Amino acid sequence: MTAPGLFVPDNARRALPKDFAAIEEALGAALRDFASELRLTDAADFAAFIRLGQIANLRSIVHSSSELFFRSGTLELAEPGEIELGWFAPPLITLPMMFRHKGVRVYFRLRLAALSAAIEVESASAANSAEGDSLLLQLREALHNTRAVQPVPAGA
Repeated sequence: MTAPGLFVPDNARRALPKDFAAIEEALGAALRDFASELRLTDAADFAAFIRLGQIANLRSIVHSSSELFFRSGTLELAEPGEIELGWFAPPLITLPMMFRHKGVRVYFRLRLAALSAAIEVESASAANSAEGDSLLLQLREALHNTRAVQPVPAGA
């Protein structure tokens, strides 16, 4: 695994570790469909692109999957990624990602497995230096506002 914070800019203000769980939960809920879409790509393709350093191909996969759910430029691949591939375990693909919208930035790792996905937040910041609950509220608002198709409220 790459050292934590490797792809985080020096000027990014880090959220407090206790805030990461709530940020990961909000981001994970918003990215559920996106992660499912990414898992439609064959793991062998991810493995080849990661091993060969073909970041343009990886970015293309991420972009085409994200544009179904989020506005263009909201989700980006930050680095080529990593793959754990062996004879006795299913593949695990890790994609270093960035979410950004209206001053809110979250650097995270999206881990894709056969039947699941997980988010590991590296850094979260807001242009107005918000922290804690204020940062979480801004993130939730940014995630809602960047949806390509706004979800229909229940009962509507």
